[in-house]
Amino acid sequence: MKPVVFLPELIAPAGMDLLREHCELLVPSKEEAKGSEGYRRGLYEADGVVVRLFKVTAEDMEKTSRLKVVGKHGVGVDNIDTAAATAKGIMVVHTPTAPSVPVIEFTIGSMLALGRKLGPADAAIRDDRYGERLKFMGIEFRGKTLGVVGLGEIGGGVAHAASAGLGMKVLGYDPFVDKAKYDGPAVIEDSLEEMLPKVDVLTLHVPLTSGTHHLMNRERLGLLKPECLLINAARGSVVDQDAITEALREERIGGAVLDVFEQEPLPADSPLCTMENVILTPHIGSATPDAMERMAVGAAQGVIDALEGRRPRWVYNRDVLKNL
Repeated sequence: MKPVVFLPELIAPAGMDLLREHCELLVPSKEEAKGSEGYRRGLYEADGVVVRLFKVTAEDMEKTSRLKVVGKHGVGVDNIDTAAATAKGIMVVHTPTAPSVPVIEFTIGSMLALGRKLGPADAAIRDDRYGERLKFMGIEFRGKTLGVVGLGEIGGGVAHAASAGLGMKVLGYDPFVDKAKYDGPAVIEDSLEEMLPKVDVLTLHVPLTSGTHHLMNRERLGLLKPECLLINAARGSVVDQDAITEALREERIGGAVLDVFEQEPLPADSPLCTMENVILTPHIGSATPDAMERMAVGAAQGVIDALEGRRPRWVYNRDVLKNL
């Protein structure tokens, strides 16, 4: 008898096809409202689940006796209570390398768009304000200093692209990187506070944890140069949204690109929506067909491996492996 996998959100066809080869799929009907008990019921009847934004809580895990593995379609697992999963021996697998290329490209592209004021310049053309073109003088990035917080697959890729491709100086902060073994282009700083005043652009590439929640708060935003640009394509709550809204409104930083928010979707009446010094995008950093397929197939394969007794390639809560 095939194991049962709950799929609360559709994923790329290649991932669904792979799951169907090995599992019975449970997909909520279109009539069941997201978040309702009926919508979630499949989770309590499944051996595995693949999620994108769907939350799997400690309460959910108490309601199921069958669940063996949670597969995350993506990198960050902040929508999964990993501590509760570990306590119950439920494996959490994810796809940390699948979205790297598009997020690296998105970061570099959005940095250039912000620095060259492409958003306001585009709006001026559409509003028949061609004569205002000299208001949109941008900056050159060659020789500027980029600060990268988090030097994993994505942050490390951004550091390489900015250094080799744009001729930027790169500083990095990552408490989990061994400076003696690091061979990338960034000069590793000992503290975030030491790095922030030195950078012309700051980009964030860390997961959302208790240690990174509001990593960029009022005090740390206050350490940035008034012309510094900030890019956040990681998780919304890594930045204190009220604090960055104030900093942008008061022009205490040069601008920001925000692909993620503390509340998603961002409300249309957010003061951020009225500002010209910020580019807002709807969590699309990894949204390319290629990346969506890699994440779907990677999450599906991780769930299948766990259910069939093999060790998946990317296990987030590795403590559960001690009991296998």
